[in-house]
Amino acid sequence: LEAAAALADDDRYAALEHKIAGVHIRRGQWLLAGQHLQAALVALGDDRDAGVTALRARILTDRGLAAHHQGADDEAADLAAQALAAAEDAGDLAALAGAHNLLGVLSKHDLSLARHHLEHALALARRLHDVATEVAAANNLAQAHAAAGAVERALPLARAALARSTLLGDRHRQAALHNNLADLLRASGRTDDAMTHLTQ
Repeated sequence: LEAAAALADDDRYAALEHKIAGVHIRRGQWLLAGQHLQAALVALGDDRDAGVTALRARILTDRGLAAHHQGADDEAADLAAQALAAAEDAGDLAALAGAHNLLGVLSKHDLSLARHHLEHALALARRLHDVATEVAAANNLAQAHAAAGAVERALPLARAALARSTLLGDRHRQAALHNNLADLLRASGRTDDAMTHLTQ
């Protein structure tokens, strides 16, 4: 990806920087991800084309995620709000789902607002048949319900997220979902079931 970015014209450079950032996000290298995402945004400039605006929304969402994982939630919330506005301007439902998902994660101080954003993200993801976003939104919505003490509402969402994640073939994600489900089961007093998921 770095070799491709070095040879790319301006139109492709931003998309490639975004892909490079995606590798760093996957590895939990949030600072490096943020640097590549910033380079991608600079490369996009002020172009208002719908396709560019949709890409800008996705990049802003990922920058918000990187900021969140570095403990900068105020910055993350600002970036997520910008992402939502850009996604709405572009009319891009996938970018809109991603922005709502991030806003849901960042709204943990207001569980009603978190559920609103996450339910919207989940509905959009299902409409688009976007399994990755569906899994993320369902898992995050389960966590929001659990934080509100509604473990029984959380469990079906966590199970659905785990079941859908098998379609992605992403064992790292599956392991995290097994762990989250185990936490929910333990909280509901089902210790044996929780241990089964931890083992898996």
